[in-house]
Amino acid sequence: MLYSNRGSDRLRYRAEALPMSDVQRASLGRRVLLLDGHNLLYRAFTSLPMAITGPDGRPINAIYGMLSTIIKLARDHGAGHAVAAFDVPHIPTFRRDLYPGYQAQRGPLGGDHAEEFLRQVDLAQRILPLTGVPTLTAPRYEADDIMGTLATRLAGQGDRALIVSTDRDLLQLVRPGVEVLAPGTKGVHARTAADVVVRLDVAPEGITTLKALAGDASDNIPGVRGIGMKTAAELANMHGSLERIYQALGSLPARTARLLTEGQEDAFLFRRLVTVVTDLSLPPVEANLPALPFDAGARAREIVNRHT
Repeated sequence: MLYSNRGSDRLRYRAEALPMSDVQRASLGRRVLLLDGHNLLYRAFTSLPMAITGPDGRPINAIYGMLSTIIKLARDHGAGHAVAAFDVPHIPTFRRDLYPGYQAQRGPLGGDHAEEFLRQVDLAQRILPLTGVPTLTAPRYEADDIMGTLATRLAGQGDRALIVSTDRDLLQLVRPGVEVLAPGTKGVHARTAADVVVRLDVAPEGITTLKALAGDASDNIPGVRGIGMKTAAELANMHGSLERIYQALGSLPARTARLLTEGQEDAFLFRRLVTVVTDLSLPPVEANLPALPFDAGARAREIVNRHT
């Protein structure tokens, strides 16, 4: 359930889908890449050597890797537009306000090179709009919420949203018109609804119930004490929402019912934390997106050098 209101060869890519004709693409509306800015930059920053530098001799490995991804995905998936969403560093999100332990275990991105990583984040936010990729932030919300809102808008008007991220939280958004593309060392993997079921034992719409009950260590969310992934998946598949699970307590095994009763307040709080917001008040960027300017010979390094 979605919550309302609230140039190196070391990176390799491959298309999972069969090539589409221009007629097929046109019949499906626009195909828009929704880019998880910090996620993609961090992946490139940790995968590519900082010996990749710009004209001023400073590293450009993160923005170079991200642009390489955009160019490759635009070609392989027929995407003519893109938007990049970024978190807002140093401003607590509403999730941290609700639960101070949210993501509290995480250190600064980039580790010992955090300052250099943040410099390249700033560089990316300056360069991307110059290449036809608008960037968006939303104070007190996460990039996930921006992508969730844009994906909902795009799918609702007949376009196709291609969310590019390795963040599993975004799998809850998968549905007709919304797909998640997860870059990996062996290529880009298209996360369809069927793929989500294989990986998590629940459909995309069951992910928030699953994580509310079983927790999510990556975000420091403990879940309901005593409820593991297997039980949480069974409950999500059988009953769907938390509301229906709690309505059915009388039909559940005594121990499970007791644990759920004791953890009811936590369960609903954690669902709020793990649910991507899909109706942020964002500028209507999707209404007039610039076309990506990358031709067949586009090279990420040349683009970065041109703008640094």
